[in-house]
Amino acid sequence: MAFINMLRVVLAAWSLFICIGHPTILRVGSDYFIATSTFEYFPGHPIYHSKNLVDWALIGHTLSRPSQLSLFGTPSDAGLWAPTLRYHKGTFYLTSTTRYVYTWNQLDRGYRFVAELRLFPRPFYVTTKDIFSNDWSDPIYLDALGYDVDLFWDVNGDVYCTWSGINDSVDQIYSIWQNKIDIVTGNSLTPAKEIFQGTLPHNFSARPEGPHIYLVNSTYYLLIAEGGTGVHHQATIQRGPSASGPWENNPNNPILFNGADLSLPVQDTGHADMVEGLEGRWWGVALGVRPQNQNFSHLQLGRETFLFPITWKDDWPVFNGGKPILEHLPGVLEDRLHVHPYENMFKLDSLDASFYFIRTPYKSFYSLTERPAYLRLHGNSYAPGDRDNAALILRKQTSYAEWFETKLDFHPRDNLTEAGISIFYGDLLHNEIAITGDANATGKRFVVFRTAVTARQVGPWTLTTNNSTIKTTKRFALNGSGPVKLAIKGDSTSYTLAYAEDGQAGLSVAGIIDSSAMSIAPSGGFFFKGASFGMYSTGNGKPSLVPADFEYWKQIPM
Repeated sequence: MAFINMLRVVLAAWSLFICIGHPTILRVGSDYFIATSTFEYFPGHPIYHSKNLVDWALIGHTLSRPSQLSLFGTPSDAGLWAPTLRYHKGTFYLTSTTRYVYTWNQLDRGYRFVAELRLFPRPFYVTTKDIFSNDWSDPIYLDALGYDVDLFWDVNGDVYCTWSGINDSVDQIYSIWQNKIDIVTGNSLTPAKEIFQGTLPHNFSARPEGPHIYLVNSTYYLLIAEGGTGVHHQATIQRGPSASGPWENNPNNPILFNGADLSLPVQDTGHADMVEGLEGRWWGVALGVRPQNQNFSHLQLGRETFLFPITWKDDWPVFNGGKPILEHLPGVLEDRLHVHPYENMFKLDSLDASFYFIRTPYKSFYSLTERPAYLRLHGNSYAPGDRDNAALILRKQTSYAEWFETKLDFHPRDNLTEAGISIFYGDLLHNEIAITGDANATGKRFVVFRTAVTARQVGPWTLTTNNSTIKTTKRFALNGSGPVKLAIKGDSTSYTLAYAEDGQAGLSVAGIIDSSAMSIAPSGGFFFKGASFGMYSTGNGKPSLVPADFEYWKQIPM
């Protein structure tokens, strides 16, 4: 499946993982759909389709136009947070929230937003009649301030909007909030009401999030995430007589929690959604991570989505038989490897849906027709890591052990003109191998190997986003003027970046980096999504007039 990009399925027999978390699942007739978060990547919120819960295809994105998603200067791990995908009377609805800024201020009780940024952004939803059309409406905005928004249609036609929000802009204690809305306009019909504070002690760290309302056999259920998104992440469920409660706590809560045993291969499980499948069988999805060698500093694939069976006992759902989620659940569904080699020789006139940009492009910077059978990038002034729209094309890393390779024909004018490939997470976590020129514009070419590692605080100087990483650059002189092969080899704990001139036997290793450089959030940052491979071209602060021609994209899970 060439479009495997954001979705790697670990179905109950291979538990379903999608490279970016916050999964939501829906069934309409015999069709199953999953949507996930995409943060600052564009286009936003991929939709995957399956008929059997085993074979999944990327059918498009809900937000693919600048009028729907304007990510300009959006920080890493902001952008699009958890979606909810629902269907009612012929219309598909997807709710979301777009974060545009982060500014943090450390106080005695932990991190708090500074005054002008204490409130959350306004959530929205988009709609379509045909989910296969890849054509969704412009956003319809809600009045609430919060995130992880859920829509629920009651039997009498009332539409409930439920979200995670804070009690006020000072204390910032999280709860689950709700009101009724006009589904045509998004306008509020009732005041916002706190309907649940979660099962954990009601303080800043409890973080009740990801609410979903269900009606099953005349009983209402509220499924939420709690404990943050680290090792304390969990899912709990309540039931009650109405969509607003009052809520009876499940005596077996949490119904999903792998953090009790940190040796398990899947951790940080939570943010779940569930659906009734064909023949009355229930299924759930949740996000989780897979630390490598039981090391939480090596989880460069980030948060993935896991699919598991649900049974019912005493009118309560039981996730995965009450057992922890694992990578393989034998005997539940067909155990099939869902990660496949991908090769693109750039012979079509457009990129397939598995490619992403960093933030919303201001304008097109690539061409597949100017030089047939090549991807041509026109570099701009921005480089990978700049908080703007660099000429950078990304595709998710799909396996911990994976080979990424291309051949680049590029003739830089000077040392600012640069093009190459990247293993990229976000603004502060990325590493490149590229071709660049000589400062004196002599025509000489060099391979540049650039790394970024998390800095450690020394003395009284507090780390901020400005000094939270240390960059190192090495240069290797090239002898010829022909195309250069560039490659990145990923394994469970490291990345190897290498190159070979045209006609050279074998590859020359430019350097090896520890994968913790792609897994540990710098000061003031988050770690939500996983790493991507990328191709880029830049003028490093100046316009670049030199085209960078990439001959192919080869990505092989090993």
